[in-house]
Amino acid sequence: MWPRRTLRTSTSPAGGARDLGQIRSRRGVGVSPKQVVEPVAVAEGGQPHVGRSRGARPMSPVRRLVGSGSNVGPLVAMVAVLVVLGATGSELWIDVANLAIIAALGAIGLDLLLGHTGLISVGNAGLLAIGAFVVAGVNREMEVPFVLAVVLSGIVCGIVGMIVALPALRITGLYLAIATMGFHFVTIWALREWQTRQVGDSGLVVPIATILGWELLDLRAWFVFLSVFLVLVLLGYRALVTSRPGRALHAIRERPALALMSGISVTRHKVSAFALSSVLIGVSGAFTAYYIGNVSYGTFQSFHIAIEYLAMVILGGLGTVYGPVIGAGVIVVLPYVIRELRLVLGLADVIETTQIYLVQGAVVGLVVSAMVIFQPRGLVGIGSSMSRLFRRKL
Repeated sequence: MWPRRTLRTSTSPAGGARDLGQIRSRRGVGVSPKQVVEPVAVAEGGQPHVGRSRGARPMSPVRRLVGSGSNVGPLVAMVAVLVVLGATGSELWIDVANLAIIAALGAIGLDLLLGHTGLISVGNAGLLAIGAFVVAGVNREMEVPFVLAVVLSGIVCGIVGMIVALPALRITGLYLAIATMGFHFVTIWALREWQTRQVGDSGLVVPIATILGWELLDLRAWFVFLSVFLVLVLLGYRALVTSRPGRALHAIRERPALALMSGISVTRHKVSAFALSSVLIGVSGAFTAYYIGNVSYGTFQSFHIAIEYLAMVILGGLGTVYGPVIGAGVIVVLPYVIRELRLVLGLADVIETTQIYLVQGAVVGLVVSAMVIFQPRGLVGIGSSMSRLFRRKL
């Protein structure tokens, strides 16, 4: 461990080299910039912590994948909720859960970009549309196997993501957000023109998804498939963010200049993050197409979708593994909760059915604003704080 006060920055090259040279370990031995970045790992809450000492045994791939201790708790709790919901939930809530899981996949992709790499993107609705149109397009002339169509969708979106990443090599922050917003509008315009010329406003029909002869005909079949897929994605996501590339992304987010001096290829890691994020979002779009059974540009036209995905990530907790899933669940379930409360509290005359989503937007806006100000780690941060308080009392 090194003292935090030595991690200073300087505007001059000489000053920067001098400051880095002053970094010392606990024994007083000089530490190179690369050694400064290497120990940085990503904790469950997304915060940096000092990595293992040289004498410690390296983390096994199985342990990195599954986690240990308190890191397993959220996954076990989520699996338990899915099992109980699948066994006792009504058709309505199974449908809502399916939509939440599909949204969570896209939110995980966005969190990889925003939470772990520090790159702001609001073009995710365009990528969702591309993923959906790819599976609809390849099934237009001949029926393509479900798995192959989803893989093709992910590959196409990954390539598009690498192209979109090019501006991120030179611009960041608000300017990158504006650039990705332009990508969203250009994508929707192009898909609208193609759909209008080819099939008209009715859209494209997507066949029933089939996996190894198992047709996903009803909501519960979809629920089982999506739940298993989500757990696998979360395991892979956790392994990624705690691995060497994940630590490199975190270093790029925190101190890009220091990461570059440490020998980390900032360009390669940014492009890779954009590509992998786009793959997950594209797969989410492909699942949306198969789940709905019809694809139209109008489904993804609203820029409100991009804002909702940002809200999912911020509400759940930026840079956390399970935060995007929690945030997606809250955002998707909230309109149904408002509808039920509207009837229970006798507010049907005050809040019309068409105003439910307006109320949802107002509630989400207030909650997200409060999270940014008081709890930047979102709902995951609140849960961690309550868990620590509970353990203290015990």
